[in-house]
Amino acid sequence: MSLFKRLLMEKHLLLVLSICLISILTIKTVPAKAVYGGINLETPVAAGLNAGYLYAEVDSSISNYGHHGTDWRATLLPVKAAYNGKVITVTDLGNTSYGKYIIIESDHPDYPGTKFYHLYAHLSRQDVSQGQTVTKGQQIGVSGNTGGVGYHLHFEIRMGSNSWYAQRNPEGLLARSTSDGYGGVYGRVKTSSDAWVRRCRISGASKPTDYNYGATYTYALMANGNPFPDESAYGINYYIGRASTGRVTLSYNNGAKTQVVTIRPNTDFLVSTVYLP
Repeated sequence: MSLFKRLLMEKHLLLVLSICLISILTIKTVPAKAVYGGINLETPVAAGLNAGYLYAEVDSSISNYGHHGTDWRATLLPVKAAYNGKVITVTDLGNTSYGKYIIIESDHPDYPGTKFYHLYAHLSRQDVSQGQTVTKGQQIGVSGNTGGVGYHLHFEIRMGSNSWYAQRNPEGLLARSTSDGYGGVYGRVKTSSDAWVRRCRISGASKPTDYNYGATYTYALMANGNPFPDESAYGINYYIGRASTGRVTLSYNNGAKTQVVTIRPNTDFLVSTVYLP
């Protein structure tokens, strides 16, 4: 083989290796998107989540169906738009239901043509008007206790349709759940016949920036008796957001099953499916 051909082959080989190395480095630096689509919504209020009554959990003193949204322990605090969008509802129901509330319509960044809606309820003041365009982080009102349910902000995400039954877990879409060194864990709890297990208690994780947290529960049913859409949309029935990182032992149904998992910082992690009798 001539010296020229040998040099040409070596140069080609180096070029191929360089491309492979660049590809590997690129793959490693691209962050994986969360199960809920990686929209990374702004936290709507500078307060902790009421983790004693999480999304799709049941508070028997209030209702027998799962919670359609999340509650934030906020007393007269500025409320910010979680994402860019258009205000489509500014309504005052007085001392009933949502009280003073706002709904914003947004375009999903990953799925062209798909809209999602974010609702902010029990406000003491509304600072925007219907038809107004708002930007992520812009103040839209002040939290309160209208609706007669005590001071807090009720926050919902509705995906694809502005319907009470088009819910998604807001924690799975908020950047706070997998930022500042915290992590998220999601998974499935099923029966041996592969049916979803509802209202199963899952303990062992820690959510130190939220209030009243003792455990997470697998999603209950909605007010109409149907499953929460998260099950069919994402194939999961629980999500633990803004959890302390490291190795923890998750206990299912008060120890009926356990598994050791590693909660990783600034990311969501799918854990193994747990099967209960």
